[in-house]
Amino acid sequence: MSQTQSATWFNMVGKKKGYSLIALFIIVQIILLRHSFGFDDENLTSLKNPKEKVAQPPASTSNIELVKQSPIIETEFVETDPKYSKFVFENRRIPQSMKSGETVLVISSVVNEEAYGKDRTFDDFFGSIIEQEFPKNSMSLAFLFGTADEYLKAQTYFKKYFKPLNTISDHDKSQATVLQKFVRRVTLINAPFIDDDFSVDRADRHLDNFQRLRRRTIARSRNFVLFNSLQDERYTLFIDSDIVKFESKEMLKIFIESKKDIIVPRVQKGGDLDYDKNSWVGERTKPNAEELAILDKNDWDHFTYVPRDVDANMKHLFQLYNEGRENEYKKQGKDKNSAESDQKIKLDPAYSVQIDSVGGAVLFSRSLIYRQGIAFPPTYIIGTTWDRLEGYDGIETEGLCYLAKPLGYKCWAMPNLVAQHDTG
Repeated sequence: MSQTQSATWFNMVGKKKGYSLIALFIIVQIILLRHSFGFDDENLTSLKNPKEKVAQPPASTSNIELVKQSPIIETEFVETDPKYSKFVFENRRIPQSMKSGETVLVISSVVNEEAYGKDRTFDDFFGSIIEQEFPKNSMSLAFLFGTADEYLKAQTYFKKYFKPLNTISDHDKSQATVLQKFVRRVTLINAPFIDDDFSVDRADRHLDNFQRLRRRTIARSRNFVLFNSLQDERYTLFIDSDIVKFESKEMLKIFIESKKDIIVPRVQKGGDLDYDKNSWVGERTKPNAEELAILDKNDWDHFTYVPRDVDANMKHLFQLYNEGRENEYKKQGKDKNSAESDQKIKLDPAYSVQIDSVGGAVLFSRSLIYRQGIAFPPTYIIGTTWDRLEGYDGIETEGLCYLAKPLGYKCWAMPNLVAQHDTG
């Protein structure tokens, strides 16, 4: 090698070493900056997606240990055709070990601001949910909103309560602590296209002539929020937004410990001790020949048939409650008409009766059932043929047991457990 070539080679090596030192210096500075600002690999990964927003963990967490956990991850998804939006809060502060086991997804559909009942808001409804005595660290929440206003209000609500606890007022801290410590994921959905096909005043929603289209909309809503939010949760609990109170705070725990497939409690609305009449066991009417002929023509403007109870062969939950109460008095040898305190009995809250159909005001199920394709029929499935667009019975929750039964699943009522419905 010549002297000139040797000089050139050493110059190249020197430059490479210089580049290497510069690169090493930059890497060290990045590491130091990441450490200073509290970034970890998970944060950097999530920041690559512009739709994801990361809330920093609190500096102080009062009486619960959240500082060492990951932050809240916010993700938004927007679809244009049809138009709907989904906003997800994932609580990474909860340790992975607390996310397994008896996991529950609580679901509700909210048509508009009136759906919570008279003088009630989303805050009131959420408060009734978290009153349940259950290992809430394994609870997820999902809400479907019919209006953009309620959807955005809910976003604001959860953003407020998912903030670091040391930035939250004392008035709100209790609610925020429950949410951050016990709720692993919140899914908010706005899908106005579902309600675009049908709307009715709240006061008229139970009139016969609205039932087919109303129940169809409800079924579509239930299915949409279910399949857009269910992940690894073992159980699913639907609660109507106008349920104001559960008489037993252990209701969810009782459902789970029963090991039953599908369960409903009894629903009271003021003086009506059995409000949700879609929960029943027995026999329903069938269309006559003339009505079936109209059905064969798919002449829905003139098909006015509505399935009714066959009274002699039908029982709803209050009747099942009374039968269970009678049997309990007989079993204990006590007088139900006596005013003496020693003649009173305590009813078993887990008392259950198998039924043919369930309502949806409060509806508990094993999630495995939904994962196999069983859902809420958006059409009347009983009485269908290839020529008919739909049949004459078994829509929405009333079709759930009908579909689940051939797969070996059973529906149950627990009439001693009571949920209170808004009286408005």
